[in-house]
Amino acid sequence: MYSLGKAAVLALAVATTAYGYKATILADTNRDGHVDVTDHEGKAYWTEKQGALFLPNIVDTDRRCSSQITENTTEIELAMCNDASDNILRQSQYLAPLRTLPIHNLSNSTTGRITLQDALNKTRMFYKDHGEWMYLGKDHVFNASALEPGLELGIDGRDVRRPNEWDGRVTVTFELFENGKNISSDTVALRVAPILTHHHLQDPDQVFTVAGIDEMGDGKEAQAQFASFIVNYTAKAGVKKPVHMVEHRDIWVQDYFEPGYASIPGPNGPIYLRVNIRSSQPGRHAGRMIFSEFRSNTTGAVQYFTNDTLPRLTTDSTGNLETIPPYSYNGKDYLAGRAIMGRHDNISPTVMALLKAQEAQYPIDTLDHDWLLVGHTDEYVQFLPANNSRGWVITMADPEYGMKLLKDAQANGHGTERAMSRKPESYDPESPCLPSININGVLELPEFEEINKHCADRIKYNVNIIKQETGITEGEIFRIPSLFYYPDKGLTCNATSTRRAKVQAMDIVEAAGGSDDLNRSDEPKKRMVALYPETINGVVYPQGQYMAPNPWGPIIGGKDIFAEAVTKVYAQVGFSVTFMDDWFDHHILHGETHCGSNVARDASQKWW
Repeated sequence: MYSLGKAAVLALAVATTAYGYKATILADTNRDGHVDVTDHEGKAYWTEKQGALFLPNIVDTDRRCSSQITENTTEIELAMCNDASDNILRQSQYLAPLRTLPIHNLSNSTTGRITLQDALNKTRMFYKDHGEWMYLGKDHVFNASALEPGLELGIDGRDVRRPNEWDGRVTVTFELFENGKNISSDTVALRVAPILTHHHLQDPDQVFTVAGIDEMGDGKEAQAQFASFIVNYTAKAGVKKPVHMVEHRDIWVQDYFEPGYASIPGPNGPIYLRVNIRSSQPGRHAGRMIFSEFRSNTTGAVQYFTNDTLPRLTTDSTGNLETIPPYSYNGKDYLAGRAIMGRHDNISPTVMALLKAQEAQYPIDTLDHDWLLVGHTDEYVQFLPANNSRGWVITMADPEYGMKLLKDAQANGHGTERAMSRKPESYDPESPCLPSININGVLELPEFEEINKHCADRIKYNVNIIKQETGITEGEIFRIPSLFYYPDKGLTCNATSTRRAKVQAMDIVEAAGGSDDLNRSDEPKKRMVALYPETINGVVYPQGQYMAPNPWGPIIGGKDIFAEAVTKVYAQVGFSVTFMDDWFDHHILHGETHCGSNVARDASQKWW
C-alpha cells in the first residue's frame, strides 16, 4: 500500500469538528497509481474521467476451485467459486488501496467504522493489522489506537459489472463516533474495473489451439498438423509462452471463449488480471474449460446466460466478436477500442448485454450477418496495426476482387486450369476428396456471380457502419480477394460435398449448438460460406507477421493467383504472410485458421 506522508497530513488537516476530529478517506481518485492529497478533489463522485477503480478478483489461486469441477458440476456452479467467493485474501496485489488520514490526540472513547453502500455482497474490504491483512466485516469497529495512525485498507470485487444486476459502483464511508455519537464522516466513490476485450495492437501473450485426439477419427492427423504448425510458427514469431494445447473434440477454440482482462492504475503501471469470457452458449461443453482448465493465479473466468427460450445461435460464438483498436472520433475517446458483433435475424448476440454493461468499449452489434451461414465477424473484416496517424487499418474480404482474379485467368486462356490447387498430403483423412473443378466450372456455378455481388454488397454495408463509427477513410481500407458460395457446394468432388462422415470433428455451426438451417422464418435465407479458404481469417502476430490459411487458388505461371494477390495486399500494410494448410481440419467444416485458434494479448496498456 501507499504511504500518505507528512505533506498529505498537513495539507488535509485543515478542517475540524466540534471535537477537533475530521474523518477523511481517500482512494486513487485521479488514477495515477498513488493514494495521496491529489485524490481529495471530486472523490465522492465517480465519472468516466475520474474515480477510483478496483479489480474483480475472480482468479483462482492454486486452482483451488478449478480442481473441484467435475462433469456433474452444473453450469451455474462453475462460476460460484473463485478467489473472492469467500473472505480469505489470497493475493494482496489485487487489492485497490484506500487510506484514512491520521487523527491525533483521540480520546479513548473515539471509535470508527468503514461501511460499504450499494454493493455489500459484490465487494470485499480488508484492513492492515500489524502487517497482516484482515477481512473487514460489516460490524467491525476500530478503536482510537487503530484510527490515530490512519487505516490502511484494500478493496476487491466478488463479481464483474452485470446488466440489470450491478453496475460496479460502490461508495465507501468512513465514520467517527464519540461515545456512540457520529461526529464526522467522509465518503469516496469507486467502481469495479470493466472487463475488456483484446485488439490487434496488443502483442500476443499466449496462443491457444486444439490438439489432434482420437475422438476426431480419421481427422486426427490433419488436426495434429494444424496444431503443430501453430506451435512452430508461434515460437518463431517470438511469443515466449508455449501454445496452450486444448484436448477436446470441439476444435473451434476461437468460438467458445474470448480472452479479456481487467486493469487498474498501479504505482509502477497498470495492475491487471486476465478474464476469459465464455460464449453465451449454455451446454457447449468446451466452454466449461475456461473455468476448469484455464483459470490460474492470474486468470479468471466469467459467463453470462439469459433465461430466454431462443435456440442457441452460431452468432453467439465468440468468433463473431472482434475489437476495433483504440481511436478518437467526434470528440470521444475509445481508449480500449470497441467490441463489434453481427446479427442473424436481427437478434443481438446474448453476450452483448454483458459487454455493454461494462460501459467502457461501447460495443457495436448492428452488423448484418444474415448473408453468412456461420455469421462471424472474422469471416470478412480484420483490424491490423499500421504505421499511420491512426495506428491501424482495416482489411476486408472483397468478392468482386476474387471474381476478377478468376475472370482474368479465364480471359487469358486459363479457364481449364484446376480451380483448387491443393494436392494430397500424408496427414489427410483416408481417401481424401479434393475438388477437380476448373476455373470455367467455378464461374459457371449456378448464381455464382449474383451470390458474390450480394456478399460484396453486405460487406460494404457493414464496413460503412464501421466507417461511420470510427471515421476511417477509404485510403485506410485494404481489400483481400475472397469468394463465397452455398455450403457444401462449389468446390466439390463429383458433385458431392468434400465433407465426409469419417471426419468426426463437428463443423463450426454444429459445435455452436445449431444446425445448418438457422432460419426461423418461413422464407429461408440464402446464407453463404467461404468458397476458398478465407485468408482474412488468420492470426496477427507481432512485428508484421501474419499466419493465414492457404487459399489453394489456381496455379498460373507457377504461382497461386490468390496467394500472390493476398501477399501483395498485406505487404502494403507492412505484413509478411505465412500460409498454412487448414483444408480438411477446418475449411471443409466451414471455418479457418483464426476459428481454430485463440490469443490472449498484452494487457499492460492504460484504458483510463
